[in-house]
Amino acid sequence: MNIKEFVEGLKRFLTKKETISVFILVVFILGALSSIFISPQVYQRSMYEGDIAIKDVYAPYDFTYNWEVDEEKTEKARKEAAKKLPYVLKDSESVKNEVESKIKDFYIAVETEKAKGIPAAERVANLVNISANKIPEKNIKILLDYYSPRKLSEKTLNAVKDLFLMGIVSGEDMTRLKAENISEVIVSKDASGIEIGRKLENLLNISDEKSLNSAVAGILNTKIKADRKIIQAASSVVLANARPNLSLDLKKTEELKNRKIKEVKPVYHQWSVRKNEIIVEKGTRINARHVAEITDMRNVFQKGRPAQFFVGILLLFVMLGVIGTIYLTFIHRMNFLHYTKKLSIVLVLILFIIVLSDFIIRTPQPSYFIPLASMSMLIMLLVDFYSAFLATTLVSIFIGVITGGRIDVMFVLFTGGIVGMWFVKEARKRADILRAGFLVGIAKFLAITCMGLVGGIEFSAIINDGFWGLASGIISGFIVMGVLHLFENIFKVATNISLLELSDLNHPALKKLSLEAPGTYHHSITVGNLAEAACDAIEANSLLARVGAYYHDIGKIQKAEYFSENEMGSGSKHKNLAPSMSALIIAKHVKDGVEEAKKYKLSSNIIEFIAQHHGDSLISFFYQKALEKAEKDEQVTEENFRYPGPRPQTKETAIVLLADAVEAASRSLEEPTPASIRNLVRKIINNKFIDGQLDECELTLKDMHKIADSFVRILQGIYHTRLSYPEEKKNGEKEDLKTNGDNNKSDKQKQKKKD
Repeated sequence: MNIKEFVEGLKRFLTKKETISVFILVVFILGALSSIFISPQVYQRSMYEGDIAIKDVYAPYDFTYNWEVDEEKTEKARKEAAKKLPYVLKDSESVKNEVESKIKDFYIAVETEKAKGIPAAERVANLVNISANKIPEKNIKILLDYYSPRKLSEKTLNAVKDLFLMGIVSGEDMTRLKAENISEVIVSKDASGIEIGRKLENLLNISDEKSLNSAVAGILNTKIKADRKIIQAASSVVLANARPNLSLDLKKTEELKNRKIKEVKPVYHQWSVRKNEIIVEKGTRINARHVAEITDMRNVFQKGRPAQFFVGILLLFVMLGVIGTIYLTFIHRMNFLHYTKKLSIVLVLILFIIVLSDFIIRTPQPSYFIPLASMSMLIMLLVDFYSAFLATTLVSIFIGVITGGRIDVMFVLFTGGIVGMWFVKEARKRADILRAGFLVGIAKFLAITCMGLVGGIEFSAIINDGFWGLASGIISGFIVMGVLHLFENIFKVATNISLLELSDLNHPALKKLSLEAPGTYHHSITVGNLAEAACDAIEANSLLARVGAYYHDIGKIQKAEYFSENEMGSGSKHKNLAPSMSALIIAKHVKDGVEEAKKYKLSSNIIEFIAQHHGDSLISFFYQKALEKAEKDEQVTEENFRYPGPRPQTKETAIVLLADAVEAASRSLEEPTPASIRNLVRKIINNKFIDGQLDECELTLKDMHKIADSFVRILQGIYHTRLSYPEEKKNGEKEDLKTNGDNNKSDKQKQKKKD
């Protein structure tokens, strides 16, 4: 791969939606963490002993601080620390060397006696004397009969080393340690000075013959692969010479205790300060205790937060992110990284509320005052319900954690957010937002009352906090009012409120369409009615679909006369054009429409309808015409007769695609009876489905049946039959009433759909 290909590949990677989304996520996390740890703090003015306070200083919330050493508790802490300290046992190398030497000498004596040509009884008697009568005669006989005392000596010495590694303590020392409830000791190596912590229960007691015998036999069993009698004989040699290698080192134990006691920090008296309690009154001279209070109060803020708090918050972000990913990926089957704009809106609003929450938490106001509902309402208006619900849930949990794990705060904020979402979901006037804000305040007031009664809080405090919650809801409404238009402009997103403004038929783009392409204008109005009814049938956004339909064909303004609905009896402009050129002109209205929309600064929601209302479907009329005109060996490529796409990505754009095709085809019906209308609608929808135009949206077969029924109902209303007015005959008699179509049969439309 050369440099150019590498650069191109890197450019493609960096411009992918998923890459941009990941970058936005990283920036969001860094911004959120910064807001918690670096944001400006309240009461940060330095105060020193001897200064005069120029204002009253109140506690922002409950905290405790240390003042004056508590001598009694400090002494108690030192005694407790001394009790917990282990004793030091010295590991004697000289004892181990002496024991190993005696065992080695004994085996040499066994080998010597075995080589003598004297009776066996004399050899046994000599070895009994050498062992000072500590080794039974039967075991000495077994050792004398062993084929190689030297090899047995090596294995026994290895076993002795393992035994000393376990550690042997005298009965007296063991009794003392157990009497003082010592569970751990420190073994200090005699030569190297290395100290190793050991459990007392793992050490061997020289006075506990049963345990010692069992330990020796177990070790020898792994070293000597021989008859049980040989192992028993070797064990007796070890036991006859075993001595404690560990002994109490009282001097080192005392030194260790003194050192550790000095390291015990003094215990201070702890004083509690309640939220809103005055710490320093204006005009008071600052003393040492005031300084201690203010210092500890600041430590509750970012400056004194420990590293584990930072790690905990970061881990909390990750865990909440995982929960959100699972919710979106497995429940709603969506790759959220693909929706960069929506992700940006959600994260910007979450960051905004985290920064605002961090500030409010550090002020005297209760945490209920946090206007979380403003975030919920904005995400509901700008993105969708699922994103708003997820963000409300996760941010409520996050704020509940950073306020000290307060379930009441989490519940109140979550309640306000959900109520706000519900009451703005159908908001079409700015007054609806203020009404939703007021209802959020009422809901928060009730939630605060509920939690206060459950927690046994004084009624006056409940009312006070409740009014803060009510104020928070009302302020949330004003925040949404203030920033909604800003977000709409920055992210080019249309809400129901701005969609209503765009639905005004006096909008410059629609005005121009009605004047320069009147047939297309009336077609767009009809498509809007069809799309609105279909969206209502499947509970999609009917307002968005209707407004999108109004603007979907504004690209025809530039070459209006090339579209059949605008010919007005002047004849087709395509008569003298090659089918490929006609198809190019027809397809270009999509691109022209996008450019026209950008000129009028329409939102991306509306531009999606313009770009997707044909998908990449075939311009069949001119394709068939090209096939008819093609010479014998001429190849007609279907791709050259398709719209540029993309295919519809949402339910609303897919419905407009279907409504556009159905409305255009319905104008060619000679007999617009209910049956012919129904057959036409089903045929159009089936063709679009088979062609794959609906593959990338979320329409189901059930939805398509409902859409077809709504289309049929609207078209039957348009092409309903009428009664003919009676006419007077020359003889004065009146004709019978008779019915005809919407237009007389002689005047029925004959023109086939060309686009």
